[in-house]
Amino acid sequence: MATSPVVFEQIVQQVQQLPPDEQLRLITRVAGQLASIVRSRPSQRLVYGEFHGTRLSTEADFVIAEWHPSEAEIDGH
Repeated sequence: MATSPVVFEQIVQQVQQLPPDEQLRLITRVAGQLASIVRSRPSQRLVYGEFHGTRLSTEADFVIAEWHPSEAEIDGH
């Protein structure tokens, strides 16, 4: 069920008017509902060979794909 942006904003405004302890209670309830949705979905395993090219990946391919952040990226710039 999709919610229109207007209705969503109305809900946000209502939540902002709640006292902090009621906001936490709401967060707990929503988190529990989301967790039950995730638990109800069957997990899916990756299928060997589903993603393949002309050759198998090597250790060097994984080293190249690793992210090596710069100092600026580490500092959040």
